[in-house]
Amino acid sequence: MPSLTRPIFPAFPALCRGVLYGTALYLALPGGTGTAHAASATYPAPIMGTETTAHAWGIDTRFAQTAPCQVEMTINQSVFMAHMPEMIQAGLFNTQVTPALQKQAPHYLMNTLQMDVTPGFVHTLFTQRGAPARCHFAWFYTAPDGGRHPMVNFDMTRQAHDRIDWAHLRFGDMMTAAQNPVVDREFDVQVNQETIDVTIALSRTGEMPDLPAPTSATGPRTP
Repeated sequence: MPSLTRPIFPAFPALCRGVLYGTALYLALPGGTGTAHAASATYPAPIMGTETTAHAWGIDTRFAQTAPCQVEMTINQSVFMAHMPEMIQAGLFNTQVTPALQKQAPHYLMNTLQMDVTPGFVHTLFTQRGAPARCHFAWFYTAPDGGRHPMVNFDMTRQAHDRIDWAHLRFGDMMTAAQNPVVDREFDVQVNQETIDVTIALSRTGEMPDLPAPTSATGPRTP
């Protein structure tokens, strides 16, 4: 059944429906050149360059600290939504993401994007020379009023990373290897409500979307 994202992959019980993993990985890596660039870098090299399309579309990454490793990734909601037409044209979202739905479901859409680009960031870090044995990854978004809000966070080990078949990665594969995943309670409520809104909106157009509960397999929520 169709959803807001192109039906490239079957449904996975993850945070949200997948988009085009290969496209987003390419857009997220430094220089957009794939893992060869990442493998030539030494930890703690940036996991996303400012010249990437992902950065232009509102994503920033930084090391909150390097020992122990903690990576923070942030989506600027205003920049992200302003570039939605470009993301639709690039194939990350399909044309069902109308301007009305963009206004109605910004958290749903930001959540979808973070699920898609997160594997690229994780892979970039753990293929650096001298990468740590473990790293904590945390997603945030910056609201139009400038407020910074948590989304999701998790731990990943180099050992779990190395067991993944990155050459044939399917959407959702990486999150099954993540440890201690936590979804912020407020963000959880927002995404789930918007998932319901999106389902209702698409049903009115004759579509019957298959949208799994966004937080059904991601671990506990924050208090």
